[in-house]
Amino acid sequence: MSLEIENLNLHYRRRQVLHGISFSLEPGDFCALLGPNGSGKSTLTKAVLGLAPISNGSVKLAGEDLLGLSRRDRAKRIAYVPQSSPVPFDLRVYDAVMLGRSPYVGIRFNEEDHATACAAIDKLGLAALADRYVNELSGGQQQRVMIARALAQGTRVMLLDEPTSALDLRYQVETMRLVRDFTRSGGIALMAVHDLNHAARYCNRAVIIAEGRLVSDGPPQAVFNADILSQVFDLQVDVSTQDGITTVRPVEDEDVLETSSFRHAVRQFHQLSA
Repeated sequence: MSLEIENLNLHYRRRQVLHGISFSLEPGDFCALLGPNGSGKSTLTKAVLGLAPISNGSVKLAGEDLLGLSRRDRAKRIAYVPQSSPVPFDLRVYDAVMLGRSPYVGIRFNEEDHATACAAIDKLGLAALADRYVNELSGGQQQRVMIARALAQGTRVMLLDEPTSALDLRYQVETMRLVRDFTRSGGIALMAVHDLNHAARYCNRAVIIAEGRLVSDGPPQAVFNADILSQVFDLQVDVSTQDGITTVRPVEDEDVLETSSFRHAVRQFHQLSA
């Protein structure tokens, strides 16, 4: 079972946003989708989900055309974890996770649906919060609820759109570990993420895009090239590997650090990467 993205093109108001994106993922792949802001990461994620209409190209899972399926049938094959998912009304954690079973429901949820939701809740350590309302929880707890809902869908593919962007370091790491466990059990995950070092540490694949074009695709150790990253992110960086762990850091060059705003950006990068 492979997820195949072939020659994906997308236009928005006469402007081409995605340019012939092609790559494939296999069971066990935890793939980081990387690129600067505005590079097309979220657009690509939504295109694969069928939420953004493509101009041409295809998305196939085990040879089946996903974009030709109804939204309900796609939800039986791919689960989605958004960057944030505010709950507009009072909803208990248990009920929010049960929504993951919606694609399979006829008249009402059955015992299998409840058992699947309970297993996802236990796996995410949410049992003590099951009767709490989602809008009462912290950002990190809410994100765990969204991942539990995705697991409850029972799919073998998970797409995540920058799910760690609003989380503190603990929950960033916890989320990366949870998704890595999902892929180690035979799943496929594609995660748009900003933190290059998290991607290098937890992912076995990386896809870099810039201006809607695929720049590089492969294992992080091969893809994380200092010249490529410096050009893509418009920031001179250094890439080093020690004990099998790849680390990306900005180059401290006083000739480059000419403005206070740039210094501030570099300090933030160091704090997040430390």
